[in-house]
Amino acid sequence: MAQGNKVKLQIQLFGGLAINYEGKNISIGKNKTSKYIQLLEIVWLSGSQGVSRDSLVNTLYDREEQSNVNNSFNNLIYQMHKQLRKSGLPECEYIVNRDGYFYIDDEVEVESDAGSFIECVLQAREAQDPAEEMKLYRMAFDLYRSELLPELSTQEWVIIKSVQLQKMYSECVVSLGEYYEKRKDFDATYKVYKKAAELYPDDEWQIGEINALIGMDNYKEAYRIYDETVRYYTDELGITPSNDLLECYDKMSRQITNMPNKILQIRDDILERRESIAKNDGGAYDCSYPSFIDAYHILSRNMERSGQSVYMMLLTLVDYEGKKIANQNKLEIRGKLIQDAISYTLRQGDTYCKYSSSQFLLLLVGTSKESCKIVYRRILSKYKMLAGPRAEIEYSVVSLADLPEKLAEAR
Repeated sequence: MAQGNKVKLQIQLFGGLAINYEGKNISIGKNKTSKYIQLLEIVWLSGSQGVSRDSLVNTLYDREEQSNVNNSFNNLIYQMHKQLRKSGLPECEYIVNRDGYFYIDDEVEVESDAGSFIECVLQAREAQDPAEEMKLYRMAFDLYRSELLPELSTQEWVIIKSVQLQKMYSECVVSLGEYYEKRKDFDATYKVYKKAAELYPDDEWQIGEINALIGMDNYKEAYRIYDETVRYYTDELGITPSNDLLECYDKMSRQITNMPNKILQIRDDILERRESIAKNDGGAYDCSYPSFIDAYHILSRNMERSGQSVYMMLLTLVDYEGKKIANQNKLEIRGKLIQDAISYTLRQGDTYCKYSSSQFLLLLVGTSKESCKIVYRRILSKYKMLAGPRAEIEYSVVSLADLPEKLAEAR
């Protein structure tokens, strides 16, 4: 909407570029990665500080060989104005050069989601009143809906800016999460961490999400998210869960132990879980790493009473030369195949889990050290059938009866 002589543009940068003028979506070119569009985006993001001509040139032409960068940049400015005129926007400069710095034209008022986000965070840092501080953080949090300009996610300037904005977003999440948690507003806490976990699943925001659900006594959903997160970390990222995530599991266990009135809900959850895995009753139990640890402790205690032997086996994926598999795509494929081989080979009473992107842990019940070698050979044979004759795995075993002694020696 034009106000006086000013042209007012509403710019969306989170989740992809979108330009709105007088209630209408404006297209300034089919290719959103064009340099003249990037030029506009950089100036818009610079706000009142502006950006130097040299910085613009270096950013836009850094990886390209240009015989005459000055001419190329001048042509880019000309192309930008040409496309803006074609888009139907009012005749205007839109960006201006003052003493070697480019700014938004004084005749143009740009309101961008990213710019408003930055301003809210900066104001929140300076706020003296806690209520005003949280109000500003909340405004910033709501503005941050997605990554900055995903269509340009490989551009260095976008990567640098995205990292800066992500840190500011994390600041919002932590501030709001702690604020709501202190007031025992677990529903609001949960919603904050849930959104953050959906945007950045690798940043462990699920811990806040789980703790909020524990605060609401919603253990069923807390366990579901916990199990989903652990599997994501082990299966997708190839890493073991952090201590903070494992503490969530302990916290849930302690809370449920101290609340006997939850027994009927727990029973229903167990039955529901049992039905969901019933189709796999014929094979070994595939569980998360924390569940594997619990199984280890249970079997250790039962072993003392029953005298039944239990061995733990570690399988490690290697190439045909016995070296670590460096190719991540190959490692992911081989990881799925070895998991299938384990599942097909082990018995119903056995338990296994993915420990890392290249390793699996197995609990073998009622077996001997000699029998473990037979199990390994069967798994290897099945694995070679699935992955090819050059596929290899290494193994090591330890009796659960000997494990405490070996751990003491290691200390």
